[in-house]
Amino acid sequence: MLLLAASMAVGQTTPNWYDNDMRRSFYPAGQYFIGFAEGNRRNGESLEIATQRLKDAARTEAVSTIRVHVQNTTVNHSLSQTLRTMEGTFRQSAREFESTTTTSVDMQIPGLQVEAWTNPANGNIAAFAYVKKVTLIRQLEKTIIVVLTKIETSLDQVDQLIANGQKMQARDVASKTLPQFAEVDEAQKTLAAVDENADEESLQLQETRDLQRRLIAFVTQLKNGINIYLQCTADMFGTNYGALKSEIQGELSKLGCTFVSSPDESDWAVYVKAPARQYNKADFGGTSSYFSYVDATITIDKTTTGQRIFEDQISEKGGHTHNFEQAARDAYKHISPKISALIKEQIQQYRYFVPTK
Repeated sequence: MLLLAASMAVGQTTPNWYDNDMRRSFYPAGQYFIGFAEGNRRNGESLEIATQRLKDAARTEAVSTIRVHVQNTTVNHSLSQTLRTMEGTFRQSAREFESTTTTSVDMQIPGLQVEAWTNPANGNIAAFAYVKKVTLIRQLEKTIIVVLTKIETSLDQVDQLIANGQKMQARDVASKTLPQFAEVDEAQKTLAAVDENADEESLQLQETRDLQRRLIAFVTQLKNGINIYLQCTADMFGTNYGALKSEIQGELSKLGCTFVSSPDESDWAVYVKAPARQYNKADFGGTSSYFSYVDATITIDKTTTGQRIFEDQISEKGGHTHNFEQAARDAYKHISPKISALIKEQIQQYRYFVPTK
């Protein structure tokens, strides 16, 4: 609103970018990237909305000009090959790690300025987007450094989370760095195109490679998710009810868990003992109803710290008209999701807990 008010206040002063010849004179193509748009308010459109629409159009034209320049510029072969190799190696690892993460970004132009002016003579609205080449180069260099610093901080956090056995949160943080690498990649390619003096140092290529290698190493550690050792015994009157373990594993797999054969290989060791016991038999006329209980003890150890984080017992009653075994199966059917929910709750609550040193 302040911009609009200012535009109206100086409405009698035509900006030097409004006329095409003046625009070329004050913003020569060799020194600036520009975009220009002009139009009227549409039916029912406020001055503010119309101005923003035209500013967006001018911004889009400027960005398109820069994008075309990047695409048409021949970059030093060695530098171009290095950029392509880094991009290909990293994005393959990114796809293996998080197929749902989009690693492309819309081109961001740091330092791009957009102005608007309303012609008092006819009410036309004009918008102009521009960025000086030397300013763009300086801002791109700054952007690369800032984003790489953010990535390094995130990877330090990933390292700490993995050391603390918090793979779920580590995976979340690592995933969020992927778009940041794409942002760096876009900025590097743009800088290499607009600055004929760009080299590996100004593009921060070695720093980028080092951070990519770190993330790829974390990808290798995290792509299989959380390692869980699950020991589950379900004694149903002398026989093992193996379906209980399978059902628990199925639910935990939804968290991206991998099941290992030894506690030493695990992030979490889960122990479930769930014996069935006969409860009673009730006769109603010519029909008998059998009732059994399953009493489950759940113990969870965080193996990276040797800490027992959870231990509890729950019971569930089951009934059937055939026998105690069928009643026990009914109890197992009802207790299985409750056991799974308890385990998932304990593991998931550690996603957002970072132990203090």
